[in-house]
Amino acid sequence: MSQSSKGELIVKSVATAVVATTIVETGLGFSKTLAKQPIILFGLGLVAGYFTHKYRKEIITLAGHTTEQSKDFILQQKNNVSELLAEIQDNK
Repeated sequence: MSQSSKGELIVKSVATAVVATTIVETGLGFSKTLAKQPIILFGLGLVAGYFTHKYRKEIITLAGHTTEQSKDFILQQKNNVSELLAEIQDNK
């Protein structure tokens, strides 16, 4: 790895850390503000409940599709590992 690549990697890492810290601190401040205003929390709960009820069929359908996709992904990875192990055994 060249010297400029290491420098670029360090700069990118520091920039990512700064952005992540800023997001977390902003979220904490926002959460503390909301915690002091229970009526706002109640209103947000009502809004979330309304949208959950309104889109419940889509949410259930999406959850089902996600479950199927995750099962397919796991089976595919299992097959890939099996093929890799078989290839390693053949090379011995």
